[in-house]
Amino acid sequence: MPHPSGDDAATIVHAVPIRRADHVNAETVRWEQSVAFWEGLGFSLVETWGDSGHRAGPPVASEAVVVLAEAPTDPAPFTVFFAAGDLGSGPLPGVDVASPLEDTHWGTRGMRVRDPDGRVHALEEPS
Repeated sequence: MPHPSGDDAATIVHAVPIRRADHVNAETVRWEQSVAFWEGLGFSLVETWGDSGHRAGPPVASEAVVVLAEAPTDPAPFTVFFAAGDLGSGPLPGVDVASPLEDTHWGTRGMRVRDPDGRVHALEEPS
């Protein structure tokens, strides 16, 4: 695509180099159950802020960060893909498995898990 010149040159938008996802914002109406869900996946809630009814905090696992935020109404659904280690090592405590571990057509092994607010998250490991 040719670059504009003259007055149009000011409208050029340059691509920003994205390195990785920074965090996922996950609203919840079930705070305690959601904290237990993320802890069952190996995350640790490293800090919290806010008051009951509007608590928030980041569960962290290695480089993966989720900002969990308590919400007054049902949150919108989303799916997040997490790179994972050995998924076949046993049950995940406090985690509802939506679909079992299986090979994907793109060369990984993956499973889907459901959080307490009904959102489905994908966990993948190398084949």
